[in-house]
Amino acid sequence: TAVEDSERIFTELISSIERRRSEVTQIIRDREKTVVSQAEGLMKRLKQEIDQLRRRDTELQQLSQTHNHTHFLQSFPSLPVPPGSPDVPSITDSSLDVVGKSISQLRQKLEDFCKEEIEKLSGR
Repeated sequence: TAVEDSERIFTELISSIERRRSEVTQIIRDREKTVVSQAEGLMKRLKQEIDQLRRRDTELQQLSQTHNHTHFLQSFPSLPVPPGSPDVPSITDSSLDVVGKSISQLRQKLEDFCKEEIEKLSGR
């Protein structure tokens, strides 16, 4: 009957939407893991640079206290060169925003489509 066909089709549609939801959820989780990993790597690198700068600061403080100018001149070139200021990569992930917007647009299109089709069926 038409009612049974309608129920079957809607059940299949719901199943299909659930599968897509699971796929999108996995994509989002994978992307979040990638972003977190990048942020952790950046934090580790920045901590290493901070430690290196602190060591250099300590060495320079000690060197500035010396009254032996020969020792100062001999030690100064051996100090490590401070790291340059590397470009800090942007960790923000606009692709997650895009996914959210795409899903919202998909929902709206699906709702509009269903509304139009139901109106056609009801003869409005």
